[in-house]
Amino acid sequence: MKHTILVVNLGGTSTKVALYENDKSIAVETLRHPTEIIMQPFHEQIEFRFSSILKFLDKLGVNATEIDIVSARGGVLRPIQGGTYNISKEMVDDLKESRYGEHASNMSGVIADRFRDLYGARAVITDPVVVDEMIAEVRPTGLRGVERRSVFHALNQKAVARKYAESTGTNYDEINVIVCHMGGGITVGAHRKGKVIDVNDGLSGEGPMSPTRTGSLPNDRLAKYIIENDLDYDSIYNVLTKEGGFISLAGTQDALELEKRALAGDEVTEAIYKALAAQIAKEIGSRAAILEGKVDQIIFTGGLAYSKYLLDFVTPYISFIAPITIYPGEEEMQALAEGAYRVLSGKEEMKTYV
Repeated sequence: MKHTILVVNLGGTSTKVALYENDKSIAVETLRHPTEIIMQPFHEQIEFRFSSILKFLDKLGVNATEIDIVSARGGVLRPIQGGTYNISKEMVDDLKESRYGEHASNMSGVIADRFRDLYGARAVITDPVVVDEMIAEVRPTGLRGVERRSVFHALNQKAVARKYAESTGTNYDEINVIVCHMGGGITVGAHRKGKVIDVNDGLSGEGPMSPTRTGSLPNDRLAKYIIENDLDYDSIYNVLTKEGGFISLAGTQDALELEKRALAGDEVTEAIYKALAAQIAKEIGSRAAILEGKVDQIIFTGGLAYSKYLLDFVTPYISFIAPITIYPGEEEMQALAEGAYRVLSGKEEMKTYV
């Protein structure tokens, strides 16, 4: 049976939109928006972005009433299990009010809900960044009232884990894999039988450094840095998540530029890459320990997974753990379409956010 799926993925400066028949892509486009639009509060952008999506469909000669389901990028919600969720009134209220965090992706679910109200399509999200399947023993820290949390590239991590499972003739819930998503932030997840039982908080910069994040820091040095620079919460959070990593160490977040410098003999840049590789390897090693050494595959994904230079530094540290598979880049739109299609085809039961 043919299903027509509209995928919407709203970011800070653009709207990614795609049309699928079942899990096959028909058209994909990134809609760039004027500065005066993206500078507005998110709730004031809804009308413009919604109209842009309708124009995309009109260009394809598709009537909005032909859409069976709208699959939206999940926004910042309360922690939930992985899967595909019906966009409920409770979810829309949380997204509109930014109750758990403000991000452009929150608009995706709101627009999908509006599409359903006007044209009758179903509306879902799949594997938002707040997927939380962590086991109890990895949550506590040594400070009362402070626990580790699960915020990571859930959509792409789970998508590539499923892709690997399919390539071996198995199911996602039958394998143990470690997935390392390497982009603007780096998250390393331990996937045990379909659940991500441990992962670093990539949003706040826990774990390895990245192009924009500091990664985990020595507690005493961080405390001293905050005091010496008289930083409030917003200021230090900005340092940890937007001004750290490559930016702090090399003055740019452009990984390609830094790799060119290193390959040209720049020792400082080479040292940065070697340090990053060691940090990634240590994070992978800790996930292997949580999986008790029972690891079927280590999977690299995200933009930095295109870098053979970086992976050549990482591989010697981890090759004893498990074989390695690389799925460079990220396929968010495909993953969202597949999440909706699994529900439509009866392969997965749709969950409810309450």
